[in-house]
Amino acid sequence: MTHREYQPPTAEILRWVAHHVHRSARVTAVVPLLGGITADMDRVTLDSPTGLQDVVLRRWSSEEWHEEDLVTREASALAAVRGCGVPTPQLLAMDADGAETGVPCTLTSALTGQPDLSPADMRTWLGQLATAQAAIHAVPDHLQTRWDGWHDGDLPLDWLVDRGLRAAAREAAAGPLVGEKILVHGDYQHFNVLWQDGRLSGVVDWPNAATGNRGSDVGHCRLNLAVLFDARTAADYLVMYERAAGVRVDRRADLRALLCFNLGWQNFIPRQVRGRAPIDLAGMPGRVAAAVRDAVDGLG
Repeated sequence: MTHREYQPPTAEILRWVAHHVHRSARVTAVVPLLGGITADMDRVTLDSPTGLQDVVLRRWSSEEWHEEDLVTREASALAAVRGCGVPTPQLLAMDADGAETGVPCTLTSALTGQPDLSPADMRTWLGQLATAQAAIHAVPDHLQTRWDGWHDGDLPLDWLVDRGLRAAAREAAAGPLVGEKILVHGDYQHFNVLWQDGRLSGVVDWPNAATGNRGSDVGHCRLNLAVLFDARTAADYLVMYERAAGVRVDRRADLRALLCFNLGWQNFIPRQVRGRAPIDLAGMPGRVAAAVRDAVDGLG
């Protein structure tokens, strides 16, 4: 992932935002949202005859992310989950190819709450996180795009310093996945979940949503938990998810997701955290390696 410097929205984009909120709306504030890597995010406050209203603007600017596809995938996902018990934003407008605003972008309602990266009660926090992901996977609608994770079997995995574990992980990850077709978030993890007063208040950031294997989606969340916390937390999450979903996760898909780690995570995770939680950067590869060892052992 490449780091991009934040660019404020242009006057043209803000006019587009105001138009889609109310024909006489006026932008009163633009506040950048922390932690974005693939796109610029802003909370925009508008004043209109209906009163003050906050909305969230997402803007892409790099061709490497195939923005038009991401915009339409997010729109389709938000439509699919609406009314299914998952707290998500409402899509207000989108400009998939940038024809109206100059850049691909989406406009959604703003949800209450903030990411909680230092939970006071880890088990309750994990339980709610798992229950929400299980609810997403239970949504009956499927998307056209297929996604089974970012795993690349040709990567060197040099960060796994134990060569025996490296070889065992490669062998265990090889082979077919369980043939599942469920709605997956695609980037479900604690940076994309909001909390208010100890309760999960929203799941955001849906451009990677697709039809896929739950193991890939759960494994991606577990990888992020191991990165920020530890392997034990990642292991507890798997137990809680399977309890909430009533379904066993494809262990091979889960392992492949864990193997998507690389040392570049030590560079971009601090930009996502932005001082909101302590990070042991030096211990990060070891924590993920411990989660990989657990996953390999689980596959026998």
